[in-house]
Amino acid sequence: MFLRNCWYMVGWAADFSADAIVPFTVMDEPLAIYRKSDGTLAALEDRCPHRLVPLTVGRKEGDELRCMYHGLKFAADGRCTEIPGQERISAKVCVRAYPIEERHGAAWVWMGDPQKADAALIPPIIGPDDADWAMVCASFDIDANAELISDNLLDLSHAPFVHESTFGGSNMKSLKLMKESETKRGMAVLERGVQADRWHAGRQSNPYFGEVPSDDRVVSTFLVPGVFILTIHSYAPGVQERMGSDGPVEAPIFARCTNQMITPVSATKSKFFYNFGPWAKGADLKAHCFGIADAAFQEDKFIIEAQQDLIGRSPDSKMIMLAMDAPVLRYNEIYDRLRSAEQPVNQAA
Repeated sequence: MFLRNCWYMVGWAADFSADAIVPFTVMDEPLAIYRKSDGTLAALEDRCPHRLVPLTVGRKEGDELRCMYHGLKFAADGRCTEIPGQERISAKVCVRAYPIEERHGAAWVWMGDPQKADAALIPPIIGPDDADWAMVCASFDIDANAELISDNLLDLSHAPFVHESTFGGSNMKSLKLMKESETKRGMAVLERGVQADRWHAGRQSNPYFGEVPSDDRVVSTFLVPGVFILTIHSYAPGVQERMGSDGPVEAPIFARCTNQMITPVSATKSKFFYNFGPWAKGADLKAHCFGIADAAFQEDKFIIEAQQDLIGRSPDSKMIMLAMDAPVLRYNEIYDRLRSAEQPVNQAA
């Protein structure tokens, strides 16, 4: 059972053209998403209540959608405004309208109580419209439960093994040095997620910007319902010895960022939205950086789908949690608290 009173990403802003009706499924609920004449987005239940035909195989007429089976037409608020050959329209002939907002170059739908839809809760990702970064955006399907993907993103200790060929993990000597010199600055528990701020010192080279040694400051934030925001600033080696009480007093030599958003399509299928890129001054490297990250995300997809397949074949087997799983456990406590608080909402739905 997933959280409902939260914003789920349903696409990058560029995915929604002026004329298209875009189908998307969140938690087994089919949506029809389209742009109105003023450029804002609308999201309706993708199911005509007459004969249960998808509105996404209909057509857009102004700010309304017409079902192309028998011609019923629906406004952006879900009301039926026309039934061909019938003057009286019952209020029961309607579709659900979902709150939808466009922020940070992405579209977000609220799946729970519309009265609780608070735009301030939209995760503050770094999107393609952020002038400080040169981001490349993409998405793909993962045949796995969204919570397994969240566990993967919260657990950075898998990187040397799953990403052995992409993040320089094959150099075990370098990895050992980085691990021994890692300085933790603590993990903060937020109202709707967790944040970690730590140093990876002693990196001998970096696949993103060349054979240059660096000390990397890694700040990761993970927010419900499954949003990962990661920034990494690389400094000349020894920066920690030169740091002031408020952090580095020198400029970084390079910076990169990724945002990864998980939307549950069903219990065993998810949509994975992601972007990756360097800071704006390194925009000429954005395709190179994205290529490395994209290959790594495919490695995650492979291992998670294999995990989901095995879980499906042995559903009674239980996971054994280890010390490395502390971020996963802290986040799951927050997720479970929020999920328990909306149990009446889930039962009503």
